[in-house]
Amino acid sequence: MPELTTDIDIIVADVSIEESLSIMCQQGLVILNCVGPYRFYGEPVVKACVENGAHYIDICGEPQFLERMQLEYHTKALDRGVYVIGSCGFDSIPADLGILYTNRQFRGTLTAVESFLNISSGPKGASGHDATWQSAVYGFADSRSLRQLRKKFGHKPLPVVGAKVHKRGFVFFSKEIEQYVIPFMGSDPSVVKRTQRFLYEEEHHSPVQYSAYVGVGGIFSLVKLFCGGLLFWFMVKFSLGRRLLTTFPSFFSFGMFTKAGPSMKQVTNTD
Repeated sequence: MPELTTDIDIIVADVSIEESLSIMCQQGLVILNCVGPYRFYGEPVVKACVENGAHYIDICGEPQFLERMQLEYHTKALDRGVYVIGSCGFDSIPADLGILYTNRQFRGTLTAVESFLNISSGPKGASGHDATWQSAVYGFADSRSLRQLRKKFGHKPLPVVGAKVHKRGFVFFSKEIEQYVIPFMGSDPSVVKRTQRFLYEEEHHSPVQYSAYVGVGGIFSLVKLFCGGLLFWFMVKFSLGRRLLTTFPSFFSFGMFTKAGPSMKQVTNTD
């Protein structure tokens, strides 16, 4: 039996050094970009991949970055035969592929889908990494730019097939997961809509409406989220507030996000 080798080449690249990214992309076939926040560190990697012929995927959950990369690099990537695929992680594979799967299994015309995210954790609770927290801070602070960016595409509204998806309140009690829920603030709706637009415009498929929600727990958790959300929304509007939020993520997120990120036990016990 041949002996297995554990020798793996390591290529060191720095997003601030364009040449190092070029060398990396010239040696790689597919680049998985796990950097974050992507709004600060992602574009140089996309640019290097497109220019040097390496396919690009990431695990981004930032709609503004994803849509700006589409606007800036779609044509260039097509010309060079390069795939640039964002949100290939929890954001937003379950939502995007889930709707495609449901549509294929559905008898009739699928017109609308709602998803409810329920996160359960072990005795240590759930925890997220500081980079995700920073993405949220700067994403909310710059939400106006996202609206302006979308106008540049010049898209017409997708047609509504069948009944319009039911509009729910910002907070409501979900019988599906038996807890209070709010709209999911991640990239899932953005990613799903882009896919549905492509399928409608390029393959003439009937577009599916989509709404995403996330559970927040019982009434106590809801009150805590509401108070924390108001403080967060106020602080992201000012540079000092953003600096405080990103310097002390654990304090302002009630321990949900830390600079160390989740422990292995938290990762194992969270689903």
